[in-house]
Amino acid sequence: MELPKDAHLQLLREEVVRCPICGENTLKVSIYAYDMPMIGKVIFVVGKCQNCGYRFVDVKTFESKGEQKITFKVQDQKDLNTLVLRSSTATLEIPELEAEISPGPASQGFLTTVEGVLNRIKDVLEMLCKDAETEKEKQECEKRLRELEKALKGEKEITIVIKDPEGHSKIASEKAVEEIKKEGMKQ
Repeated sequence: MELPKDAHLQLLREEVVRCPICGENTLKVSIYAYDMPMIGKVIFVVGKCQNCGYRFVDVKTFESKGEQKITFKVQDQKDLNTLVLRSSTATLEIPELEAEISPGPASQGFLTTVEGVLNRIKDVLEMLCKDAETEKEKQECEKRLRELEKALKGEKEITIVIKDPEGHSKIASEKAVEEIKKEGMKQ
């Protein structure tokens, strides 16, 4: 996501560390704070290795809310423009499409729209369809791709569920239902 040219990023910290790819002490990591409309204060962690070119970006809300679950029903075309911030520790699921984006060792958070989330899934699904080994796998993959296309056109209702054990994710809509667990209690 592009930030506005007049965005006032506050540099919180900067350091050079060992790159996980080339092993050299040439990975410059910068941590910024930004007060984002509709989302609130966020942290951007940006890294670039001066030696091998490895890059990463992570984004999350400034404050942790504790273990959280966010549920958002996408019911029409305008819901596709809703902002979604998924932290690197969160799992994002769309049950109707049997789709999941899970955290892993190299997981990065992202800030995009519902449409952007669907396009990320579409890119992966298209690769899987090309690599299908049997005709049955290919047909199943193409069926899922057609369902995803309906969701991208606003013709199929879907639900986005984000489960974040650290509570740094957000869906910027009044329709989003957020459950927060703090020390074993639901709020």
